Amino acid sequence: AREAGAIPLPVPGGDGALLPPGGGFPLQPPRSGRELLAEHITAAVCCAAVDTAGAAPGLDWLDGPALFVDGERRADLARPVLALAEDGDPQPLRDWLAAVGVRPDKPIRLV
Repeated sequence: AREAGAIPLPVPGGDGALLPPGGGFPLQPPRSGRELLAEHITAAVCCAAVDTAGAAPGLDWLDGPALFVDGERRADLARPVLALAEDGDPQPLRDWLAAVGVRPDKPIRLV
């Protein structure tokens, strides 16, 4: 019997409790403000790279979203973004943007 969108699933060591549809894995803990900030900065940087430096968005089946510049995957964005979000240091991100060819004088489209 269904009850509020939940279905009974066997749970090792469980007591027959109802689990949400789709697996019953525990929910992830809420993300911190810094984690959310880093994700938003990363999104804005990727949009700027696509709009002004000819980068292309991609999707890696293991790692999720990816950014390709000149046909090569750039996996070096996290460290400069974290330096800004966690330490308030913009220089590593400025250096990364310049190396990729992102033009800070161009507006970005956040669509």
